[in-house]
Amino acid sequence: MQGERALTRRVDTDQCWGVPIKFEPLLTLPSLVSGMWRRFGVHAFEGHVTLEDMTRIEASGSHWHRTNPGQLVELVVIFPSDARMSAEERTRMASLVKRWEKTRTASATVVLADGLAGAMHRSVLTGLQMIAPPPHPTKVFSRTPDAVAWLAPYVQALCGADATAAELLAAIDRLCDGFRSARRAAT
Repeated sequence: MQGERALTRRVDTDQCWGVPIKFEPLLTLPSLVSGMWRRFGVHAFEGHVTLEDMTRIEASGSHWHRTNPGQLVELVVIFPSDARMSAEERTRMASLVKRWEKTRTASATVVLADGLAGAMHRSVLTGLQMIAPPPHPTKVFSRTPDAVAWLAPYVQALCGADATAAELLAAIDRLCDGFRSARRAAT
């Protein structure tokens, strides 16, 4: 009987072992995709994010937070591009990042750009986080596997022990590969 209850509880909370992690898309735009799995959000960006895109991000985030109150862990993956934000766009994006920071238990940002430009972007982000630290652990990375390994304990605390770094990384790769394939097909 106790084993039956444990199995039922695991099924009822969507913690079925052996079922691959799949991010449910929250928002898909030409320059970004956002997906959620339980209490873990992944946001991938490539190219120019417009003010109109940011309005859509805010609306999608507001809806998700209204219907899913509580804590979460987030990962941002920024693919290399030549896109540059205007001062207004940077201010708006900073406000979006700050908006729900109190609901995060941890967050990581991956800047995939190589060379001096990538190092500079990661350094600037790290410096900004030191000057105005969020109320949760946060870190900037150059590689997605490193970010996922760092975030995995936080994700497991909210989502369950089946949220292994390997499973999370495989799901993130599927989400990002699908996003980038759709971008290439559209151009």
